[in-house]
Parts: sequence; C-alpha cells; structure tokens
Amino acid sequence: MTTDATAVALAAVIDALALVQGQLDRLERSNGRIEAAQRSILDRLDTIDAGQAAVTELVPVLEMILARSIEDREAIDSKLSRIAQVAAFAHAASLGNGAPLPVAAADDPLLEQFLLTQPADRISVARALIDWRGIAAGASSADLTEIIARQYQPSPTDTAETRVLRYQLAAITRAELQGRGGVPPLPPASTRPQDRSVAARRSRSVELARLWAAGESTALFADPELAGALDLFQAAERRGGHATEEQLSTELAELHRALASRLEAGERPFASEELVADVLAPAADIEADRPR
Repeated sequence: MTTDATAVALAAVIDALALVQGQLDRLERSNGRIEAAQRSILDRLDTIDAGQAAVTELVPVLEMILARSIEDREAIDSKLSRIAQVAAFAHAASLGNGAPLPVAAADDPLLEQFLLTQPADRISVARALIDWRGIAAGASSADLTEIIARQYQPSPTDTAETRVLRYQLAAITRAELQGRGGVPPLPPASTRPQDRSVAARRSRSVELARLWAAGESTALFADPELAGALDLFQAAERRGGHATEEQLSTELAELHRALASRLEAGERPFASEELVADVLAPAADIEADRPR
C-alpha cells in the first residue's frame, strides 16, 4: 500500500471510530432521558390515591417497559462496542500492526456475512491454514469443489473456534478454485446450522471419527473440527525425539485411537500445542462439545 493510500485508509478508520463514539454518546443520552422519564412516571404513580387503583395497574406495565428499555440499551451498546473493536483492529492494520480478530469478535453474528465471503488468508502462521494452503494448491479441482461444499456446510457440533476456522479454510479453497478459472458454489446464508438435535450432533461426531480413523487425506486437513486433533498429534510426534522408533510408533497409534474415540463421543480437541501436557488423558485441552 502506498503512503497516500495508507493515509486515506487511516483517515477512514479514524472517521469510523469517531462516528461510532458519537453514536454511543447519542444513545447514552437518549436512553438516559427515556429512563428518567419512566422513573418519574413510576414515582408519580406511587402517590396515586387508592381510589385510583385502576390507574395503578399501569405500574407493572411501565416497569416491564423500563426493563425492556434497559435490556435494549445494553444490547445496542454491546453491538456498537463490537463495531468499535473491529474498527480498532482495522486502524492497527492500516498502521502495519495487523493481527487476527479475537474469536469472539470474528464469530459475532454482526460479522457473519464477512466471515462467509472473506478473502483468503495468505499470511497467517496458524498450522491449519499453512497446511491447507499447501494441500489445496496440490489438490484436483474436482476434489476442491467437493470439499468446499462440505466446508460451507454449517456443522451442528461447531464451536466458535471451529466455525471461524471453517470459513477461513473455505476462503482458501474458494480462492484456489477461482484461480484455476473454476466457479465455486455460493456460500450458505448463515454460519449457524438449523438442525442441532442430538441425532444430528451424534451423526456428525461419528462422521468425524471415521474420517480421522481413515488416516491422512485431503479431506482430513480440510475439516476445521479435526484441526485440534491434528495439532495434538503433530505435537506428540515432535515430543517423541527421545523415544525409539518402535516406542514412538506405538504411542502415536494409541493416541490416534484415543482421539478417534473422543471425536466419536462428541469431544473436540482444540488446544495450543505448547499447552499439551498429556495428549492421552482427558483434560481441559480436549473439550466435550456442548450446545452453544
């Protein structure tokens, strides 16, 4: 980016931040006035004579309106705060201090359409993205077309982390296909699945366990819900430097079976490689999937 382009981008980000702050200030003042008026009404109703009891039936209604107003205000403030957070990351990126958005921000419904249509990440050093960039480049167009259809499919067992990774991987697949002159399918309308029933979640866990048990494949590296298991497995391979080849092979085979069982049980390993203490033992490193 040229100096002029950077200056323009920075100015736009600063303007956006100023606009967000202005909106927050206006909402704060507006909500404050509404709450003050409602509290004044409630205070006056408290002084009404018993003979006007029918009028006092308005009190519960007004209290409900006041509570809803406070809830709406908190929801709006939360959304604007998220917008400000994204603008701050954009500001930092325009200054050359790029960093990925926190998972909670990237997975926010406000950014869902960006998540679905984001450009391919060519610079991330995350293991899953590095591996997939290389594997996708060597895969056939037919395989990639089939894979992106699965990557686009919202999973009933996705966590926030795997959902964000799902569409990062899909963006790489899409860019690879488009670079070859292909026409990828359209992304889904939402990143959230409609069916999160016990049966749907169970079926998905069995599918992942089978894919994992089948061993290394293009589809294995393309699935975000297996990224954590791959992280753990590769960490175990690196830690086996002092073991004999036979010992390491036995330990890795045992680990592979253990992870398959956990995947089938609905657990989704997604841990930092540096924090793996015992890859075979159930712990916080491997989190059982729960409705989110």
